[in-house]
Amino acid sequence: MSKTILSILCATVLLGACTSYNQKNYKRYDGISYAEYERQRKEREQQYEYLYETVSEEDITSPYDAAPEVVEEDVVESVNSSYGEAVVVMASKKISLGRDANYSDMEKFQRALDSAYGTVFSHYKADGFTYAMSPAGTVNPLSVIDVQCILSESFATAKGKAVCDYFFTQIPLEYAKEKENAKNL
Repeated sequence: MSKTILSILCATVLLGACTSYNQKNYKRYDGISYAEYERQRKEREQQYEYLYETVSEEDITSPYDAAPEVVEEDVVESVNSSYGEAVVVMASKKISLGRDANYSDMEKFQRALDSAYGTVFSHYKADGFTYAMSPAGTVNPLSVIDVQCILSESFATAKGKAVCDYFFTQIPLEYAKEKENAKNL
């Protein structure tokens, strides 16, 4: 059986070696002709020529061509004159909730953030102080939370570092309280 396979293999190799390679065989190949596609495209354009009409600007009427309405803008200012002021992300910290964090842990963490925010806000009365949070875990997005301390630009230069440091020290304390309250329930 193996002699038969070996002899067939040798015969195919010899047959392939005996055939001649001739470039003229490949010159008979015309290649791809795009003339037919071009003809079909031109036929479609002629068939739907009305769709390709050009429109001049004079043909277009606008609802705003009528007399422009004059609107007076009210200037809105807040009580502390910080309306419209730029905000700055003063600090950012990644806080781990554990590898197996779930939505109940996230709920506790959200309540802890709200409590820490209230504590810091009542202690510093910071203008434009807020926070932002986003999931940052790779496998479990809730395992690590990125918390940003955001302040108005004018307040950030004066006491921004102290406010954010106090905020980031309050978060783990409040989170521990929330976890303890959940255990007691």
